[in-house]
Amino acid sequence: MNISRKHVFAVLTAAVLVASIFGAGCISTLNPLPHEVMVRENVIAVDPEYVPSSLIMSLLLNPNGYETSLFDAIDEFLPRENPVIEVGAGLGVVSAYVNDRIFIKNEHIALEPNPYYTTLLKETKKINNLGTRFVQGAIYYESSLSPYVLAKNSAEGSTAVYTSVYSSDSVTELQMEVQSLTLSEVIRDSAFVDKSNITLIVDADGVFEDILDNEPALRDSVSVIFATVLDDAEIFDIKIKAEAAGYTLVNMPTADEGGLTALVFKRV
Repeated sequence: MNISRKHVFAVLTAAVLVASIFGAGCISTLNPLPHEVMVRENVIAVDPEYVPSSLIMSLLLNPNGYETSLFDAIDEFLPRENPVIEVGAGLGVVSAYVNDRIFIKNEHIALEPNPYYTTLLKETKKINNLGTRFVQGAIYYESSLSPYVLAKNSAEGSTAVYTSVYSSDSVTELQMEVQSLTLSEVIRDSAFVDKSNITLIVDADGVFEDILDNEPALRDSVSVIFATVLDDAEIFDIKIKAEAAGYTLVNMPTADEGGLTALVFKRV
């Protein structure tokens, strides 16, 4: 995306935001919300039906305030020469940022279980000319399908493949199953030239511990790990498990304003 288009987009987004604030009277009831937001020089596709309005608003009002602990860690420790596997791509904010920084753009695989988010990720990839391969699926070791709950900002349009687990006037939570993958399978099926120096980014609650518990040969393939936690009490246990797997913690983790803490491990 060229600079002039980015400038026009930023102006239009600001105009929509201001007009919506005046029209709605308060931020919490903005309608309609934009379908694109700009974060750290990348345009991120969003769908107000499936993306929480609070997240869209936070990205509009403070685009560089999203997961700052992880971005700070990436700025300091990301090896630009390594291929990357990312678990929990979400809306692709981190994905786009990482892909901008690695040398070989197509040596980047990002997993996301939410089928609606993976549709948005394809649009984000196209807009920003990313080399990332986005895959719908979850790292899960207990069965071939992984349970997943997605939130929908409307009760309309549900299909038989989902089971409703919660519903209100504004939000519906739907239980579904998504494809399970193991990290070993992702590495095996990748087209990475070097499968012994992979950077792993895990931005999904509880998944890094599952990987440590179920991937005894992790050290053979992964040399650098970024893992996020929301509970400071988990940091000690994760550190002990990572050390037992052959890694050492190399950063001084501190939580950002959202309560997220990024841990960075390097292979010993």
